[in-house]
Amino acid sequence: MASSLPAFRGSFGSTEFFVLTMQAGEFVRTMTVPKELEEWEDLSPEEKFQREINYKRVATHIAPYLAHDEDRFIGAFIVEVRQGDKMQFESLVDAGVKFPRALPDSLMNKFGILYLEGSEVMVPLDGQHRLAALEFAISGKDEKKNDIKGLSANPKVAADTCTVILIRHDLEKARKIFNKVNKYAKPTSKADNLITDDSNYIAVITREKIIGAIIPGRLVKSGVGNTLPKSASEFTTLSTIYEIGLRVEAAYTGTKPDLTKLPRPEDKALAEQTLEKFWASFLQIEPYAHSLADPTEDGDQRRIDIREGSLAVKPIVQRVLAEVVLELQVGVDDEDKLSVQEIVSRINQVDWSPDNDMWAGVLISSSRIISGASALNFAARFISYLLGQPLADIELDKLEELYSVNVPGKELPEPLF
Repeated sequence: MASSLPAFRGSFGSTEFFVLTMQAGEFVRTMTVPKELEEWEDLSPEEKFQREINYKRVATHIAPYLAHDEDRFIGAFIVEVRQGDKMQFESLVDAGVKFPRALPDSLMNKFGILYLEGSEVMVPLDGQHRLAALEFAISGKDEKKNDIKGLSANPKVAADTCTVILIRHDLEKARKIFNKVNKYAKPTSKADNLITDDSNYIAVITREKIIGAIIPGRLVKSGVGNTLPKSASEFTTLSTIYEIGLRVEAAYTGTKPDLTKLPRPEDKALAEQTLEKFWASFLQIEPYAHSLADPTEDGDQRRIDIREGSLAVKPIVQRVLAEVVLELQVGVDDEDKLSVQEIVSRINQVDWSPDNDMWAGVLISSSRIISGASALNFAARFISYLLGQPLADIELDKLEELYSVNVPGKELPEPLF
């Protein structure tokens, strides 16, 4: 069907383009994905792979955001127009529209009406996953027309406005644009996601309720990496706070948190209370309290010195000790359960010096601090045992076996409590 759309005409390099808007429902109906084109079979394996849509990611991440979040927003789509020989653009100047002198013809020549005959084929060069997500969000069904679990169809999305950048079909140019746009589109880092993700409620709580409110923002490293160099003035890292929060929420709820959408307000409020209470007690570990006593620049050197003299302050060990608290406090029989305050008290009675031989093979490996999930888990189990965690005979045998592997030639020491 023929249509006329308000548009802006521009150029970038040798490419003429038109910027216009379309309602999401119309945009979904108008677009043709590359896999539906006749030349699909002629594409190289790499090009086919790049153009394949990951429908699982669309259904579990992008579509729920578009369907459920009132503050939803997506970027512009780059679309090529095929069979567009009769597509015409008429500027406002060509149409004889008169403008004030302050608006020169050179500018108004760029604004006008784009006329489409109706036989054009629109192919997204960038935005296939967003296109599929719009369709899923509007219909509530996946690419096989099956209902999407956990997604409520939102027909209102069809009335949302999409920004579209149209270019005329040119096979070589289209391939070049597609490949360059996708090749150099750098995926966001984990740190970036923790800073910007609004569907991951643990990330939201970390930003809004922990950093700044409980741990001063200037003492949290937010860049790439989970470690702090010797000269770092920060107390911990964004990733460390987040990972601890994630484990606390999972332990106290008994379920793996769904990070693809915000929970009900009352559930989010409960999670906030749980994490705020945990951090308030956890930060009473003496090296932590001392590190945070003066959050200003005057306290930077003290933080550096404390981290140098106490393994407990290393970010990875912060995660280990959080795991220890959960081991001794959550999912434990009432007669064996310890309060967080009691666990912290016991932690404060332990020598966390790097020179303490007890940590060789546990928190220190080959003169370096441990890293990796398996090392973290072993250290947490060992320290929980040291702090008085009751173990069944089979559990004790397993710990002794792990200890002999990680600390060859030594026997498992007696518990400290």
